Amino acid sequence: MARLHSSTPRAWLALLLVVPLPALAAPQAERAIRAEYRCLGRGPATDVTALFFNQAPAEVVLLVGDTATRLPQALAASGSRYAAADQEFWIKGDQASWRQAAAPPMACGPLPGPGR
Repeated sequence: MARLHSSTPRAWLALLLVVPLPALAAPQAERAIRAEYRCLGRGPATDVTALFFNQAPAEVVLLVGDTATRLPQALAASGSRYAAADQEFWIKGDQASWRQAAAPPMACGPLPGPGR
């Protein structure tokens, strides 16, 4: 078998020092956009904190009590839609809908707070 290229470890080290390796870059923290919603459906109201992360891959993390659900962004004709498996969270303006499993979607609006 013919050798295609002969090199020494020193040559590889020199190449590594000259060519930047993005994989070695430190991870960058991303600040989330936080929104508070009250979702209404057939049962009692559910307060949801949504943390939106817009850097690729865009996603939302929904916090309800001590449960966190991560949903990746999905295609939407209007607004922003996040979906995975049996859940979907869709926002347009300050309104949202949240579907979990086979249950009907809940209508969500801004959580009432001081001055609202």
